[in-house]
Parts: sequence; structure tokens; C-alpha cells
Amino acid sequence: MKRPTKDIIASTRTIGRRSLVLGASQIAIMAVLSWRMRSMQVEHADEFRLLAEENRINIRLLPPSRGLIFDRNGVAIADNEQNYRVVMVREDAGDVGEVLARLTQIVDIAPEDLTRAMEEMARRSPFVPVTIAERLTWEDVAKINLNTPALPGISAEVGQSRVYPWGADLAHVVGYVGPVSDYDLSRIDDQDPLLQIPKFQIGKTGAENKLEKLLRGSAGHRRIEVNAVGRVMRELDRREGVSGADLQLTIDHNLQHYVQARLGNQSAAASVIDCQTGDILALASSPTFDPNLFVRGISVADYKELTENPYRPLAAKSVQGTYPPGSTFKMVTALAALEEGVITPDETVYCPGHQEIAGRKFHCWKRAGHGHATVLDLTEPML
Repeated sequence: MKRPTKDIIASTRTIGRRSLVLGASQIAIMAVLSWRMRSMQVEHADEFRLLAEENRINIRLLPPSRGLIFDRNGVAIADNEQNYRVVMVREDAGDVGEVLARLTQIVDIAPEDLTRAMEEMARRSPFVPVTIAERLTWEDVAKINLNTPALPGISAEVGQSRVYPWGADLAHVVGYVGPVSDYDLSRIDDQDPLLQIPKFQIGKTGAENKLEKLLRGSAGHRRIEVNAVGRVMRELDRREGVSGADLQLTIDHNLQHYVQARLGNQSAAASVIDCQTGDILALASSPTFDPNLFVRGISVADYKELTENPYRPLAAKSVQGTYPPGSTFKMVTALAALEEGVITPDETVYCPGHQEIAGRKFHCWKRAGHGHATVLDLTEPML
């Protein structure tokens, strides 16, 4: 049956409208895709080029400079010094043994340092830099740079290392720093990513330990391009960290040196306090040790000598030791008794040489006793 002309015209119009909507939708989709493709290929081309070919962007932390510690007169008692070191990238070196042999002909490197470096290179990926030796002189660095063509994979770097200018005098007060250990991580409730940096040093004892967070500062970072195996391709940008705070103690390093010298090598402790302000001017413990040994990596022999010393040089006797107050406490009780009117300055007491309490005799330092004595007679030797 033949369809009416009117129906054919209506059907044609409907199909035309649908085609128009469909065509417009297709054009819109194509336009969006084209705009997106242009954005990716033109505007963001550099960014996606870095992400192509299995490359990726990594962020590496930059350790900040550690804050300095000064005495009451502004003299540095914990400082930072430049630390020249030589590092090797095994992947770039080729024959590691041959390159190290050439290096030892140019600069003096201890055999134990070479052994340690070889062991570390065996554990790490071939593209990770490994420190061969530290604390080189500027002359050594110059020699290495001059012979760079003959030392593939070898480079000289400069960093910072802690130094204690007054050595043993302030070892127990300032303390020392050392690399973060697994034990440190287990006992410190601190999520600072700096603690994960290999060989990053934190305070172990003394003020370095107690004021660690203030002295540490905050990390910077650098954005680097690395390939699929983690090898650094290039540095993209860098933001330096915030240095740790500089701190000032009440200690007078000259007075500390005098007190420490007076104690000598005896097992003893002494403290000097400003009675007006309560400032600790000197806090000495004897015998003492050189904290720089721990920063640089103390030898087994040196550490054994410290731990086996019967006078315990590692112990801060002035704050860690517990001792009976003895006659020094006489002044405290005497002043309290005088202030309350329990006794008078001229009142006498009899000292037979001992005091019996609960059936037990506690002897005076003078076995024969002091006889009849005033409060001044008993306390004068302590003033």
C-alpha cells in the first residue's frame, strides 16, 4: 500500500532532525578530543615527555644545616665544618678495582675505608653513589678533580660535618651527634623524613639530644627525573631547607675549662651556679672524652678504652650520678632552723662523734666528735 505524501514528508523531517542532532554531537565530541589532544601535545608536551619512555619524577630530600650552639659569651661550642669527600658510582666506573687502585695512587685512603666502600657498593644498586672516604683536604680534592678523566665514576663533593672546638671540656654538656640507628628509630616517635636519609646524624647525648628538634631544622627537596630503574637523569628544580635554630647556653667555656682542668683525671663532678640567676656556669664531669671521635666514627679500640675505664668517662656524673649530700646540707638545715627561730646563732649543741637512730649509730667524720659547738662552728668549714 502506497504511503501518503504527508507521512513521507513528516518522516523525512524527523530523520533530518535526528541526523542533525547526531552530527552536531559528533562534531562536539571531535572538537573536545581535538582540544584535549592539542593541550597534551602542545601546551603540556614537556611534562608528558618526561613521563614518557618509562620515566618518572622523584623528589629527593636535602638535609638542612644543623643549628650551632654557643656559650653565654657567644663562643661556638658546637659548630659545622666543611667536609670534603670522594664518592663513586659503580655503574659509571666500569672496572671498580682498577679505578680505586688509581685513586689510591692520587690520594691517601685507608684500607678499611676501601673495604667498607666495596661492601657497600655490593649491597647497593650500581647507580647509587657510595662514599669512599671523607674529611679530605682541599689539596686532595684538587688532585681528584685534576685527574677526573682517569677516574671514571669518581667525583669529589662537599658537605657539612659537626665539630666540637673545645673537645673534651664540654663533652658531657653539649654531647655529640651520630648516624640514625634502628634503635633510634624504634624509640623516637618522630615521623620526620630526614631520619630516613642514609648517614643522617642526630643528637645522641647532652644538649645535642635534648634540643634535637630545634637544632635539626627542616628538609629541602629537589625534583629529579629518573628512569624506570631509578637512575637520576637530571635535576628539574631545587628548594633549600630551613637551617636549624642557633642556641645559646648559660655555660661559660672558660670557666668550664678551668673546672675540668682542676678535676684532672679523677673520678669526680663539679657544678658552678650563679646564685642570683640560677644560671649553670660550669658543669664538669671527670674523666671526660673527645666527642669528635664519635662524629667521625670511633674505632673499636678507642670505644673499648672508654667503656672499660673504671672511672666511667662516658657517664655525666654531674647530672646522672646520685650521691649523699654529706656536710654540704648542713647549711640548708642550719639556715632553716635560724629562720624559724628554732635555734640562735650562739646556741651550742654537743657532738659526741655519732648520732644514734633506731639503735644504729651514724658516725661523724670526726670520730672523737666536735664537743660543744655553735651552728657557725659546724658550718664554717663548708663556707
